[in-house]
Amino acid sequence: MNTAQTINSRQPLPIGAILQRVNWLEMEEVAEEKGKVIALPVAPQEPEKPGLPPAARRDINKKIRHCVKALERNYDLYLGYLELELEDAAARQEADLTDDMKFSLAYYAWQLHHTAS
Repeated sequence: MNTAQTINSRQPLPIGAILQRVNWLEMEEVAEEKGKVIALPVAPQEPEKPGLPPAARRDINKKIRHCVKALERNYDLYLGYLELELEDAAARQEADLTDDMKFSLAYYAWQLHHTAS
């Protein structure tokens, strides 16, 4: 017989699959006793894509640094408007930080600059 019925009357499972699971569990138990780790079978990895040339990476890094500086300046403006006693919403609007994500990024850029100094 090639299949075994399950108790809940679900679809029958092939005996080969059941034996494979049992064998895998036995291998895991033996490996645990010996202190070894068994690697799970995985799908073959895709070939690595070639990285960007150094010149392109420098350009990207330069653009990222520029964005971080701009966000930092916007947060500095926001703090300045708060010191001038503008309300939070008005200060955020004047500093071009009405978007919550942009506001958070600006805060982290500002914090990064001030902790590095």
